[in-house]
Amino acid sequence: MRILTVPAKASVKGPSLILLLCLTPVLRAADFHVPQPWRQEAVVEGRDEPYNSERFLNELSFRHQHPPGPTQEGIRGTAGSTRSNRLFMDFRFYRDFAFDNEQQGFLLDIQRSEDLDGAFDRQLVGFRHTLNNGTDLRLQGDVFQEKALSDVYLAARHHLTNDDWLEAAWIMPDAYFNSKTETGDELVTKPQSLFLQWHRAPRGALFDQGSTLSVTVSPDSELVSQSAGLTVKSQSVKAAVTQSFLYQQALLNVNGRGEYTRRNFELQEGGTPEFERDYLEFQAELAPSGLRLSPKLGLSGVYLDETGYFGRSIDNTGSVRRREATVFGSVSFQLTQRTALAPELYLGAGDIRQRLQGDPGENHSGFIGKAAFPLNIVLSERDNATLTLNPTFYLHKSNFGGGNLQLHWPM
Repeated sequence: MRILTVPAKASVKGPSLILLLCLTPVLRAADFHVPQPWRQEAVVEGRDEPYNSERFLNELSFRHQHPPGPTQEGIRGTAGSTRSNRLFMDFRFYRDFAFDNEQQGFLLDIQRSEDLDGAFDRQLVGFRHTLNNGTDLRLQGDVFQEKALSDVYLAARHHLTNDDWLEAAWIMPDAYFNSKTETGDELVTKPQSLFLQWHRAPRGALFDQGSTLSVTVSPDSELVSQSAGLTVKSQSVKAAVTQSFLYQQALLNVNGRGEYTRRNFELQEGGTPEFERDYLEFQAELAPSGLRLSPKLGLSGVYLDETGYFGRSIDNTGSVRRREATVFGSVSFQLTQRTALAPELYLGAGDIRQRLQGDPGENHSGFIGKAAFPLNIVLSERDNATLTLNPTFYLHKSNFGGGNLQLHWPM
């Protein structure tokens, strides 16, 4: 694969980025097929750590061994060490507790993950009502004891067939902030996020095995934060596409995601810095069936440009330019009826340039690699529940690459 070499000052504009997202097979921690609304801590604080050279390689090696489908309920989680004091985590518990002949449902959706602005938690509770025409109406909330921080979700999903749908959601983050906060902060332009999703199930044909396209748009908002000593205006677009193909008993899964973010700050101590982020990431994995050792072969790529003021956590200006490409593969050895060892190899190249004012920076150019040894343990054959223990090792510097624990439990 060719590594992208767009100049550091090049910028992908909003419409161009959205077009690229629709055309490019582009995966990361937070699942962009789930709504990713505006977050106050994201626009004010930003992420609280400069990434090291192995950050995206670690996330790739810690990815879900058994990724869930778009409607799958249950528990799925992965956690792994990215530094001696840092833990990467992506966890979700989702369940639709149906009643009244499936016409109603109590919804529980607990998420703990992170995106490029850092870690976040969501605990969505709500209700679903299904109309006779196959449309699901949902009211959900991410409710806090501090009422000012509660988010409200209004959503409708119309089923075109039993397994195909169109979904739209209107999300009001910090819906009662101005009337409930005691901080003196104010939302001058209230944030809102719009989520759109189209899903098409497999058609029964050998080639097309289904598609999902999702977009979260957070238009202009403005927050005056006296507690943080700044004013910030922000807008963002996050999108993801997933496509699966089956040809001559070989399954190809393609995942893509991207983000376009712009922020304008006015700092209390003086200065009006801006922040720009353009991000694309893709992953493709081929899994032929019927072969001994169940081999898999994949390809991953990262394009990330960030420039400007990174928020109060780092409280500094700088730039990040990452171009990474990785080829990876695995085989599987059945050890017992319930355990299998699936060693993986990751061979990649990176061009990484990161600097913050007054910081020596994190630069790397050349080979970057990893070996992983996931041990999959079937906890319940009936439920297809699996526990994965995954020690990893760096190849480019001969060090331990972090331990990884995963749980996949459909319900």
